[in-house]
Amino acid sequence: METALANRISRECLSKFESLPKTGKPNASFEWTILSAIVLARAGDHGNDLRVVALGAGTKCLGADELRARGDRVNDSHAEVLARRAFLRYLLEQIENALGSEKESIFVRKNSKFALKEGCSFHFFTTHSPCGDGSIFEWQEREEAPPAKRTRTELPYPEPALVDDEHVGMTGGKLLQATPNDQTGDLMAQTTGCVRTKPGRGVRTLSVSCSDKLARWNVLGVQGALLMLLLDRPIYLESVVLCAGTDHSAEAIRRALWGRFDRWTEGENALKPPFRCVRPVIVAATDGVLFKYRKNRQPGADAGGKYQPSPCGIVWCDVAGRSHEVEVSGRRHGVTKRKLATPAARLQICKIELFTRFARAYDRVAGSARDLGVNNLVPVPEQRHPAGPGTPRDDKLNSGANGSPPVEGVTDIGKLSYASAKALSVEYAEQWTRVRVNMFEVWTKKPDALGEFFIDANTRN
Repeated sequence: METALANRISRECLSKFESLPKTGKPNASFEWTILSAIVLARAGDHGNDLRVVALGAGTKCLGADELRARGDRVNDSHAEVLARRAFLRYLLEQIENALGSEKESIFVRKNSKFALKEGCSFHFFTTHSPCGDGSIFEWQEREEAPPAKRTRTELPYPEPALVDDEHVGMTGGKLLQATPNDQTGDLMAQTTGCVRTKPGRGVRTLSVSCSDKLARWNVLGVQGALLMLLLDRPIYLESVVLCAGTDHSAEAIRRALWGRFDRWTEGENALKPPFRCVRPVIVAATDGVLFKYRKNRQPGADAGGKYQPSPCGIVWCDVAGRSHEVEVSGRRHGVTKRKLATPAARLQICKIELFTRFARAYDRVAGSARDLGVNNLVPVPEQRHPAGPGTPRDDKLNSGANGSPPVEGVTDIGKLSYASAKALSVEYAEQWTRVRVNMFEVWTKKPDALGEFFIDANTRN
């Protein structure tokens, strides 16, 4: 990727964040946060046309004791995860747009699935190296010279113990399990290449680090299991762009996102198409445009020599309704205590809301397939077969569609539990099992009950 494109992506993301309302943004005098975003690039005759389609800002994560079985609370509110969840909303709306002829979409219908239009690619932007493995690096890994030696309290995360003085990049994320050669059992050891959980001082979370999540997206795609039921192939990120002024090591991020798994990408354990191991370009913006709320800026008098993380998170995506939300503790900001357990407190990116939106999109796809089947004189479901030569076709839905729902025999996926719906994505589940066992070796295990919730009957349409 050219540096000029990275600079453009950075400016677009910072500008979009600045354009959002003030509510939920950090107090610049004593707070900091992390901003991440996903940018759509469309190849054209005059270069790439860029559009920010999803954005998240935040640093918080719920402990294991705060998880809810209803799927109505966002467990992980780190910027990278908020941006990805906002991106799922964007993809779902784009799929629905592709069903009609009035709205533009990045997808085209391909039988019972949807394919990304040629020339479209997605790029990830962040103002901080991803927590976990990507934040562990030494100064000799950086291209520029090191600054004056920092004291322990000035390090990005002050918690870790037994850290080599040569390390300037450290993570507060805890090892999921102690490494075999570490006799101390220290979960804060800055051992590279291992799966970690999110940083935090309270009850330990079950959410893995952003480095581990980005690595997972690099092999399984950012779309997740449910959307794979509607897409012809995974959606991958082509690059990771870091904002100017971000303390980072490109080599450490490469290691975290794919380098630690190179030994596993070939042979009998290799991924099966359409899945693949992606190596996104890692590049830092050089335009000198800094993120206003970054942690490594010089503290002012109000900060008392040290910034504190903002308690709020911000979510925005390029959709028609309720595109901007502010969250706190995994819920909508500003909701009264009396309504915390009601749908009014839900973010549009929580699991049950995303599942509801997915079920709606699935129903519309299945419904249009049924209509197409009738119009094209396709035999009854028991005798389904692809349309043959001379069969009438609807060009708007693309030739080859045979009237089948995305999953054979499943016309109303919203009647299933969240876990049961995800289990229908068999290819995705099989690949995730292989990846988890062979690449990551360990991963957090959440209680099965957390996925057994159903969509509210009165909110399905």
